[in-house]
Amino acid sequence: MMKFSLRVKMSAAFLAVTLLLFLIISVLINSLLEKQFKEYVIGKQEQKIKETVVLITQRYNNWGNWNISGIETIGVNLLGDGLILRVNGIDGNAIWDANVHNGGMCKTILEHMAQNMASYSPDFKGGYVEKRYPLTVDNTEIGSATIGYYGPYFYTDYDIRFLQTINNLLLWSAILAGIASLAFGIFMAGHLSKPIGHVIHTAKQIAKGDFDGRLRETSSTKEIVELTSTINSVAETLGKQDALRKRLTADVAHELRTPLATLQSHLEAMIDGIWQPDAARLTSCHEEIVRISKLVGDLERLTKYEGENLMLNIERFDLSAMLQRITTNFESQFKSSGILLVFEPQERMVEADEDKISQVFINLISNALKYTPSGGKVEIKIGSNAGHTDISVSDTGIGIAPEDLPQIFERFYRTDKSRSRLTGGSGIGLTIAKSIIDAHHGSITVTSEPDKGSVFTVTLPISRE
Repeated sequence: MMKFSLRVKMSAAFLAVTLLLFLIISVLINSLLEKQFKEYVIGKQEQKIKETVVLITQRYNNWGNWNISGIETIGVNLLGDGLILRVNGIDGNAIWDANVHNGGMCKTILEHMAQNMASYSPDFKGGYVEKRYPLTVDNTEIGSATIGYYGPYFYTDYDIRFLQTINNLLLWSAILAGIASLAFGIFMAGHLSKPIGHVIHTAKQIAKGDFDGRLRETSSTKEIVELTSTINSVAETLGKQDALRKRLTADVAHELRTPLATLQSHLEAMIDGIWQPDAARLTSCHEEIVRISKLVGDLERLTKYEGENLMLNIERFDLSAMLQRITTNFESQFKSSGILLVFEPQERMVEADEDKISQVFINLISNALKYTPSGGKVEIKIGSNAGHTDISVSDTGIGIAPEDLPQIFERFYRTDKSRSRLTGGSGIGLTIAKSIIDAHHGSITVTSEPDKGSVFTVTLPISRE
């Protein structure tokens, strides 16, 4: 298959666009513009007729009777707009008729209008049209006004000149646009080739495992900016994932080292006879084994929830009732810790996996309890937003530092840099929560201020569809 350079393809594309512009402009001139201008002319004519009828009735009201000279003034002015006026009294007799007083001018006007329409549109078919309008004052009919014109519509000399000017402007605009498009296409082809070449080079470096390279191209083209930004984001994301994989090994080793070291030292002490294998020491060993088992279980759940084949048992249930059960189970812990737990139930039906959603809120409420000091408050609220349900868990606890917020949902990440188990678990809970919410096509976000508290917001679609 023959391949062409970007310069040739873009030049040809812009030339094709130029030819298409000529065709589109021609169609617009012959259809859209004519249709809109026709509607404008008809509307202007109807408005003029209505204003004339109102003017005659107002003048009659001022005169107290028919004033022929006043009507004549109105009729003569209408002739300038191509309208022929005849006013009849209540008895049907003509009070003033433009065809009688200015018959020659009326004939000339109609012939001129016919010539205008024939010159502009040879296929136009029209003729003399009259419309009768009753004249009333105080709901009493005083006569009628008959207004004739070349119909169904007509273009004046000014209208013809306007249309011709528009046609000329559009034609010249199309020609100039075609020339400019062709020149711009040639320029843009060369302008785009350079950054695209840099993108290709950087992509090859990323494929080789070099994630440190960044594109620093500056361009006024939105797509080029988005492309370079995307490549940089891909490199940054892959770099983070690479670092995360390396850190994962270190984190797992760190999490296992402490309980294994404790077990090893206890067992060695008992083997060497330094300690007696009594119930207390065996219980301590058992606690470390449980801690290791919990970590392994968390890792297994995380692997399951982050996998592509996560099975969800979707059912329709009341989210408020589920949260009520969870808060009831936490009541004693909050009470003993001196923390106020606030939740106002309100029915909110959703389609989701109730067990897994329960795990999410158990984790969030447990964290709020853990990081809120005595005398503080934890509040749970339910809201709705365009097909989604929003559930927020807010606390007045120690908060999260701004530098920690972007990593708060990463596995093994804890804001407590000492990794003390008095203030945190394995650091997988929020990662599991996010995986569950992602599987439900929802979202979980957090806002926080140090020493003021945190707000975790879960957004779930009401329906799976």
